Order: sequence, then structure tokens, then C-alpha cells
Amino acid sequence: MLHDLRTGGSCMDIGASSGTAAAYRSFKGEGLLLTAQPFDRAGTAMLAAVKDQVFKAFDADQDGKVSAQEIAKLGNNDPGKLADKQAAVSAFDRNGDGALDSGEFGASRLLDGKNLKALLGVQDEAGVADWLIARADTDGDGTLSADEYAGVASPSIRSSRIGADGESAWDSIEQVNAEMFGGTDADRDGRLSAAELAAKLEAAPQIFRFGDGSQAIDVLAARHDDDGDGVLSADELTSAAKSRNLDPTAVSDLIKSADRDGDMKLSADELRAASQRRPPAFRPDQIGELPAPPSTSQALLARLLGSTLRSLSDQMASELDGALNRKA
Repeated sequence: MLHDLRTGGSCMDIGASSGTAAAYRSFKGEGLLLTAQPFDRAGTAMLAAVKDQVFKAFDADQDGKVSAQEIAKLGNNDPGKLADKQAAVSAFDRNGDGALDSGEFGASRLLDGKNLKALLGVQDEAGVADWLIARADTDGDGTLSADEYAGVASPSIRSSRIGADGESAWDSIEQVNAEMFGGTDADRDGRLSAAELAAKLEAAPQIFRFGDGSQAIDVLAARHDDDGDGVLSADELTSAAKSRNLDPTAVSDLIKSADRDGDMKLSADELRAASQRRPPAFRPDQIGELPAPPSTSQALLARLLGSTLRSLSDQMASELDGALNRKA
């Protein structure tokens, strides 16, 4: 059995490690990380169904995108906070259309771990299971039938088989849904209870999406421009690093490498240019050699931007605490 999960990202690293490899992943600033645990396909399918429904709950006009206005309205926030939501949307809006599609929304990390539970206003997987059932249980019996599950099953979960001719063929959506349903229905009664769903959600490997860190440049610059002069000084960058528990010793190197106008300060444009530099690409003739790790200044900037993206997600989830349960 082959399995394909459409991730919307550029790569997948299985099992995070420390050292150069981790620094390189941090520097790249995008892709996916799959936690090291057995891959439970049915659990993955149930979690994908939850995430799809969360996206749909945000997408009030059902146009396949989530705007800052939709986020603000869902949270019942005052108009004065709309600018904060727009800044967050802009940080994850990779195609620049002013809203988040499902892939961009996933990269915001609002659908990961504690943020997902905060949005739903629940404490654990049992609460997540109850939320999904509340949205999909059309006959009101507190469980999901095969048809009710099919109504919320994620189309991102697909599988294929090798036929007699040696070629792979995609299973039909009906086949995949039936397989995922059967893998979750532990007591084989033809219904998915909250306990059965919770068990699969607990078994689901967590897939973390990392957005493009360069998108957070403007937010990073605005948040730490303490004197309002439109650029970041060494002191302001040092303060930014310390506020994120990062080692600020590479700040001077970062300024030297990124400062193009010689004022010993960094503008948003200079930070953006620095964030887009990449280590030399690996070549096939370099057998046995690893790509050069990023410099300390490059790693510092990548971590500052990654931390900014995470803080945006955490802030939004906190402000929307329980909002989706109020709307379920």
C-alpha cells in the first residue's frame, strides 16, 4: 500500500536532529517536519478532517480563502485589531493575493498542537473529537456514520495500489474513506464514537508546516523599531534576539553582512535581501559532502523570522480562544 499526503510544502524531514542539519532546516525557513512516531494513516485522515473543517469554519464566504476580515469577525474583535490580523495574514500570504488559501493557512501553524485546541476551546483530543462530531453528526446520535464521515473526510488523503500490470492506480475517494473509517471503527459497529476518534487523533503523527520566514520581515522590523526611525539598530536587534531567548552575539556580523548603505542599521529591504540568500547548492559531484551550513548571522536572522512567525500564530490563537466552539 502506497500513501500520498498532499502537503503543499517543498520538503519533508522525518525526525528532527540537532547540529548542522537542524541549522540548515532553520535557515531554509520553509518545508515540513514530521515527528518521529509510527505513521497511523487513519489517524492522519481524522486529523486532516478536523483541519479541513477548521479552515471551512474560518472561511465564512466559502471562497476557499481566509481573509483578515473573516478572522477578525470570527473572533468578535473590535475594528482596531483588524490591522493586527492583516499583518498576520500578510506574513503567511505567499502568493500575495491578500488572503490565505488552505496551504498558507496550514503554514500559519494555527492548525498545530496547542493552537488548534485553543481555537476549538478544548483541552485534549477528546474535545477535538467532540467538536468534529458536532459539525458532522447530521442525525444527532453523537457518533459518525460512514456517510457522515464521508461528508467531512479530507480529499488530501489519498492512496494507490500496484495493479497486475505493475502500474500504480489511485484508489477512489469512496475506497479511501471506507478504509480510513474502518481503521478508526475499533468495535466494528459501523459508527465512530468520540472515544474512537480521540484514540486516532492521539495516534496521528503531527505534521508541522513552516511558512516562508522572509514574509515576516515587515512584522519583525515594525515590532522592534523602538525609536521609530524605520530601521533596526544593533541595540534593537540585540533586544529582539534576547526577547526570543536567542544568542545575540551574531548581531554585529548580521549588520556587517546585510548593511548595504553603510549606516550600520538594517532596513526592512536589507533584511529581506539577507533572508533570501542561500548556502551553495549541493552538486552531484560532491558525493559524501554536506551543503555548507549557514553562517551564524544567517542562522540568527532565520531564527528571528521563524520566531516572529510562531509568535504571530500563537497571538492569533490566543485572541481567538474558543471562537470555533462558539460558532460550531
